[in-house]
Amino acid sequence: MASMIELDSTEWALVEDLFDPPRREGRPATYSRREMVDAILFIARTGCQWRYLPACYPPWEAVWQQWRRWRASGVWATAMERIAEMIRKRHGRAATPSMVMIDGQTVRGGARRPDLPREGRSRRTDQRGQAQRGHRHPRAAAVVADRGYRGLRKMTNKKGIRLDIKAPPKGTGGFTPIAPLYRVEHAFARLGRWRRLSRCYEGCPESARAWLEVAALGYLFARLRVEPA
Repeated sequence: MASMIELDSTEWALVEDLFDPPRREGRPATYSRREMVDAILFIARTGCQWRYLPACYPPWEAVWQQWRRWRASGVWATAMERIAEMIRKRHGRAATPSMVMIDGQTVRGGARRPDLPREGRSRRTDQRGQAQRGHRHPRAAAVVADRGYRGLRKMTNKKGIRLDIKAPPKGTGGFTPIAPLYRVEHAFARLGRWRRLSRCYEGCPESARAWLEVAALGYLFARLRVEPA
């Protein structure tokens, strides 16, 4: 029986064609793609270093090489979006949202490379490049954000998207939850339980983004397990 980190057979069937395409070219895989996915989810959840990956998974070198290939292909984001669409449909909503919320989080940098900032790196729930391309949210008619995103006004006006900037009520001080952006804070808190995200240990933005997508996929599968079908 799969752990809460690993995918069971039903869950794996939902994304198998993405990670192990039926017409994949090249030599036969030495290790199953499902084992590779489970190993990467384990690292994301526990914060385990590559070399300390438990022996129940494929060798860490093989998992790392596969991680690099999947990072380059963007498959984690594709899988994440597929499961997110399933959850939306369960709640009677359209597959893609008409409103997008954007917020950011600063995480402390790790010591992987001396040329990376130690004071922190910004982590966003929705990359600005994706918002500009628009293909991930084709129905988006509104973007909700705090005052730090006022610079998006020109881009959203050009695309005919309404930018709704939220601010704390006048006279409030310190941290004040702002509706509906507090939902993003809740998502950050949930993702914070995935220890690979506790700091930014990555040597490039592509890796940092991919680990966020891995954790988000695991979080969405956890929602599938507890929310009624």
